[in-house]
Amino acid sequence: MDLSTDLYKRYLQQFANTPGWFYPQSAAIWDTLLSYQKGSKNVGNILEIGVFQGKSAGMLALHRQGEETCVFVDPAPLTEVRQRIEEAAPDAKCEYMQEMSQFLPRHSFVREAARDFRWIHIDGEHSAQAVSNDLALAELLLSDRGILVLDDFFSPGYPQITQALFRFLEATPGRLTLILCGYNKGYLCRPRAAHEYLTFMRTSLYSNLAKRGAQAVTVCKTSEPADMNTFGIIERYNDMDYRGPDWDIDNIYI
Repeated sequence: MDLSTDLYKRYLQQFANTPGWFYPQSAAIWDTLLSYQKGSKNVGNILEIGVFQGKSAGMLALHRQGEETCVFVDPAPLTEVRQRIEEAAPDAKCEYMQEMSQFLPRHSFVREAARDFRWIHIDGEHSAQAVSNDLALAELLLSDRGILVLDDFFSPGYPQITQALFRFLEATPGRLTLILCGYNKGYLCRPRAAHEYLTFMRTSLYSNLAKRGAQAVTVCKTSEPADMNTFGIIERYNDMDYRGPDWDIDNIYI
């Protein structure tokens, strides 16, 4: 499945110079998965916890469609972010909340929007306690076919984030499953949606990343599904688009 790059080109034109820690490879991954959601009629609101200057929020606003709402949450004022997004995506329906994420359950949208968000990005406070709280909130809000993205996953600078995620998954079996990781981010979904996303990644992830300029990567699936059914994206390995297990490097098992 080859997905349009029109929104990605707009994103690069309008947000490439915005300050922030959003790898170009991550931007290509996001645009690919968000475009896949649109193409597969996956509808729902969008949430980002931790916005900074809006470098990733800008992509989310561009991908918002129909009656969907983007909710951007940060303890710092979001006035400049709002201006930047309104200039780039004037028709986007967005809400800007200056709030600590731990207090979000006080707000009505949390109580009223269970399983209503197709994309959630957690990039807030990086303590284990805060990440655990944000994961619990995201699990409540994530839709049946939604994607949850966790920032600084497998980042050596923040080992507590990786620990917090695996502890959360162990404590809440059957709620979420990790389907992809790479370039400091982990991607999760509901177990029932996993095969859909894994199939798409097996057939179309690399080609769509390459179309977005991220061709110097290899998409890995280095184990059997029963071991860990998760793709990884790394820097280019032996000029391979996809890399399977060490014992069967040319095949991908999902």
